[in-house]
Amino acid sequence: MAKIKLIITFLAILSVLIILSVLTSCNLAQKINTDSSTCAELKDAAKDDCYLEAKKCSKVQNELTRDTCVVELAKIKKDLSVCNLIVTEKVKANCQEQIAELTNTQSICNQIKDQYWEDNCQFHLAVNNNKSVYCSLIKNDQQRTDCFKEIAFATNDQLLCEFLDAEGRDKCLFKIAAQTKNLELCNEIKSPLGIESCKLKVIKVTNDKSKCESFKSKDFKDICLEYFAEK
Repeated sequence: MAKIKLIITFLAILSVLIILSVLTSCNLAQKINTDSSTCAELKDAAKDDCYLEAKKCSKVQNELTRDTCVVELAKIKKDLSVCNLIVTEKVKANCQEQIAELTNTQSICNQIKDQYWEDNCQFHLAVNNNKSVYCSLIKNDQQRTDCFKEIAFATNDQLLCEFLDAEGRDKCLFKIAAQTKNLELCNEIKSPLGIESCKLKVIKVTNDKSKCESFKSKDFKDICLEYFAEK
């Protein structure tokens, strides 16, 4: 008898859950229809913004707003072909750049005609994948430098420091020497002061007092010994 009551109770609960599920679906469908009809009742920019939020891009009247809507659709679908529906060239380029990032497809960067967005695309695909070869494709000097620098620090690849200017190269080697605790790498720095500063940093990181004797400068040797005396 207890078993039968348990089964009856279970069936009753299941029935309630099914009814709630149906009601929820109906309410959702009603909400979507209501939202759509609400957009139609609005005017001008408010109507466009409403359709933008609802992702009803074809109903948007303002060209730039419609293009923005299409970008969001392309991102949702991760579909490059959707970007081709965009009229404004810079917005289309931005769309292609975002799809390239989302799909991690560097070849898309090469299709972008707008230089700003192509450079951004090459930069992000390079940094995201630690592919320094993509850095070379960046036209903007500062962004190309930043690209090599970020990958150098992420991978501790000292060879990438050679793509930087003299000052940037020394700073790059300094940081990698500290990160890898490589005292010998400090000797690759061209500035004598930079070499000593680099060595001091590495010695502190490695906590190796014996290396204080490696300084050519008496001042740095004294600073090094004083550092350990205070510990």
